[in-house]
Order: sequence, then structure tokens, then C-alpha cells
Amino acid sequence: MKKTILTGTVFSSLFLAGCVFGGSPEEDISEALDSTVEKEQEYVDSQEPLKKLEQEEQELFNKIMGLGMEEFEEVETLADEALENLDQREEQLSVEAASMQEAEEEFMAIEEYVQDIEDENLQTHVEEMVSVMTERYELHGNLVEQYSEGIEYDRELYTMLKDQELELEDLEGQIEKVNSQYNEITETNEGFNGLTDEYNSLKSEYYSMIEEE
Repeated sequence: MKKTILTGTVFSSLFLAGCVFGGSPEEDISEALDSTVEKEQEYVDSQEPLKKLEQEEQELFNKIMGLGMEEFEEVETLADEALENLDQREEQLSVEAASMQEAEEEFMAIEEYVQDIEDENLQTHVEEMVSVMTERYELHGNLVEQYSEGIEYDRELYTMLKDQELELEDLEGQIEKVNSQYNEITETNEGFNGLTDEYNSLKSEYYSMIEEE
């Protein structure tokens, strides 16, 4: 029996352009875009410790699966370690969610400048950027909810493993439940990364457009 986790998943991040030019509202938008990247830094920084915790949890699970019922005390100890691991992952997720919430608020501030852009093509381009990022932040909110639910399923799993009367059928059913949840998370994350890449491309084009003005 194998339990799926997100180890090895690569989360796309925004890039910082640092473009300086004269004029407003383009200048205000540019500042908001770069500030958004800074606000997302905690999200970026949380990815590595989260990945490490996922790897550690997988190792604990593998050790538990390699033990027999005659080693139940060790199973309990390892399950408790895994439960502590889940608490730490929850903390990292909270940091990530807060970072993205602040970044979203920062980014959405550019909406008040869009109508002041004189160039129609540039205005349309910025509106597209806003549309992509709105969908991206919405998808990240879904990711947080899905990942929180995945942690809860994991917590149920390790609590079950501390039950000496646990039936194999129940264990297999819970592992299947966990795997299904993490497969869903992986799919959502791929969509999130795709939107991040799309936005980065639009942002790069935006800076090219304003430099040509």
C-alpha cells in the first residue's frame, strides 16, 4: 500500500521586474505589481520547508508500513511523530495562505488605475492581467482548502494506525481516500502553476509595452 503526497511538486512563482519609468497611472501599476511579488515572498519561502515535511512524513509512513503488529509500540510512536508533522505542515500552510491574501489585496489595488490608462491596447492588456491573477488567487484559495482537507485525512489515517484493532480493509480505504485527495491537489496545483506562468508572460509583455511608449 502506497500513500501519495506532494513531494517534488514545483510551485511556480512570480518574477520581479524592477522596471522604472516616468508617468502615471503606469507607474502606480508597476509599483503595485512589484509589491505583489514582495508580498508573495513568504509563500515562496514556505515551499521548501513544506516539501521537507512532506518527505519526512512519507518516510514515517513507509517505516510504519514495514512494521508488524508485534511492534505496535513503535507504530504508535511513529504515528505520533507523523501527527506532529501534520501540525507543522498546517502552520506552514497558514503562513502561505496569509502571504497570498496580502499579495492579492496588493495586486487588486491596480484596478483603480486601469481606467486612467490612455492607450487602449495597454488598458486591455492590464485588464487581462487582472483577469488571470483573479483566477490564480481563486485557485490558490481552492488549493489551501484541498490541502487542509488532505492533512485532515492524513490525521485520520495516523490516528487509525494507533488502533491495535484496526482492520486492513479500513486502512486500505483510508489510504485510498488520502491518495484521491492528493491527486486532486496535484491537478489544481498544475492549473495554478499554469496561471502563474501565463501571468508572468503577460507581465513581461506589459513592461515591454510601456517601454515602447
